Amino acid sequence: MNIKNCVGSQKNARCLLTALALASLCQGANAGTTLPTNVKSTCSFAPQEFNVIFASGSVSKDGGVLPADSFSFASNTFCPFYKWAEQMFLWVTSPARSGTVGGPHVFESSIFFAVSPTDSDNKRSLIPAAPGHSLPFLSSISQRGSKGQQVVFDSKGKVHDVIHPAVGPNGKLLARDKAGQTVEIERVQAAPDGKPLLLDRSSKQIEFQGTPGGAPILFSDQGTPLALRPETVLVNGRPRLVTTSGAVIETEESQAGGGALMAQNGSLVFYLLQVNDVWGYFNTGMDDNKITNPVPSTFPTTGGALNQITTVAQQAPAPFTKSAFPDNVAMAVEIKSSWIETTGVGNAGDYITIDATIPTYNPPLTQPNNTQSVQSGTKRAKLALVGIHIVGSTLGHPEMLWATFEHVNNAPNPQYTFTTTSGGVGTQPADGPGGWLFSSTGAAAANPNNQRIAPNGTTLNVVPGQTIGPSDVVRTDPWGTSPSDPYFTINNTDIVSLNQNVMGLLGAGDARRNYLLVGVTWVKGGGPPSNGVKVGTPKLANSTMETFFQPSNCFDCHSDDNGNMLGTPSGSDGFSGGLSHIWAAMRPLYH
Repeated sequence: MNIKNCVGSQKNARCLLTALALASLCQGANAGTTLPTNVKSTCSFAPQEFNVIFASGSVSKDGGVLPADSFSFASNTFCPFYKWAEQMFLWVTSPARSGTVGGPHVFESSIFFAVSPTDSDNKRSLIPAAPGHSLPFLSSISQRGSKGQQVVFDSKGKVHDVIHPAVGPNGKLLARDKAGQTVEIERVQAAPDGKPLLLDRSSKQIEFQGTPGGAPILFSDQGTPLALRPETVLVNGRPRLVTTSGAVIETEESQAGGGALMAQNGSLVFYLLQVNDVWGYFNTGMDDNKITNPVPSTFPTTGGALNQITTVAQQAPAPFTKSAFPDNVAMAVEIKSSWIETTGVGNAGDYITIDATIPTYNPPLTQPNNTQSVQSGTKRAKLALVGIHIVGSTLGHPEMLWATFEHVNNAPNPQYTFTTTSGGVGTQPADGPGGWLFSSTGAAAANPNNQRIAPNGTTLNVVPGQTIGPSDVVRTDPWGTSPSDPYFTINNTDIVSLNQNVMGLLGAGDARRNYLLVGVTWVKGGGPPSNGVKVGTPKLANSTMETFFQPSNCFDCHSDDNGNMLGTPSGSDGFSGGLSHIWAAMRPLYH
């Protein structure tokens, strides 16, 4: 913590107090992310403004916070979007309001439904909150494109579809050597000019048949030649062959799609999907053709739509009848959260925690040189929140606002710049090693794409050349904006400024002080992402959820289907494309 910038004058005395408060915060939370103390205050809550978002009208430790009023949201600047996100995070992690059932937090209460994993029919169900009911935690998370296809992101953040060509008896890609014989490709390397080098099992270079441009000739499983570019792209830290259309040839098993992540304490990361009551009844009402306003291609953003959703809830059969939505101004909300076991993380009071039932594996995941573990049962455990996406529809933004938060101890940040209190440009150095939940090395050596665990049903395998264990992770773009973006310094300043502000306003000992807003992204002017400009913090990723898909943008995968933001149901798994990857697969709440 650098407090040398806080010297002299009453103003700088206040700066010193803020610095000391933040130093105390970081020390209590195991010395995680350090925020610069001399950042210019460009986005903040005024104290009275912050008081009124609390249900009691004043700030209190662990006090209940009201949802942001998405029903009347309006803004011509970025800061209100970021403040909306902060308030929504404080709301969902607030104590459950009186009269609700379920767990002790809003997200565990009857305001929210848990979303089940897909069943044998590739359908999901909404699970109402109930006392003592265990929420459905998943040990891996899938990343799919806007049409449900497997995708990967290269090192520049560009999304690529994945295709699987013909393979040999050992499951490896097949090339043809100069003599026309098929040879299995053990791995792909890149020459200094980016051209592919194909190696066999003995690490000998394959003299492959190629195009005039130098691309190897590969074939589909139907024997059709694949048109490849003469250069590779870097995906997950490894060179990959790419087609002329931009699709990546999957050269090793289990590199695309979802991945499991392990923290440094040996805990898997467990994931939870949830939607609020407005979302749930909207989905059911649309399924029953009881909602006609707005056009059935967007999430609700208007009073007319909310009234129709309320009518659906009031006319629902028992026990689903609901006279009103207590927090209806939140509109439609999805949350995706990530959790680890509290064992070995230090002071559990620094985290929002939950009691849960999670899977166990045999052999134990922490066994040295382990390459495969199979789910063997379940156990009760206390889990700590490490990351959360909050996505919600607001007036004027049917594409929804996409926000993400992380615990201060999660992962190191690389160097970034910000505007100082004097108006100059300051540089926050890269975070070093020590105390991180997802890195043993610090930002200088951490690899954001070092995927090690590849789930397959109830079995955890390893990616080639790895063993089951924790990855060293870095948050590629610290506050959701690329260093090459002209708004890099401006956006960093807004986000860091608001984090400083909220930390200083929350009550001492409130665990929510230990969670940082990473950023928010949306479409300028609202509307389908495919037709608009993505603004806010456009390279937004959570180190616990998009770990192996950095850098990227939420709308790269959560996009629209020809302007239809809910998507068009298609495919055997019910995937719809569209903004929500769970929408089309959802069973109605009732029939």
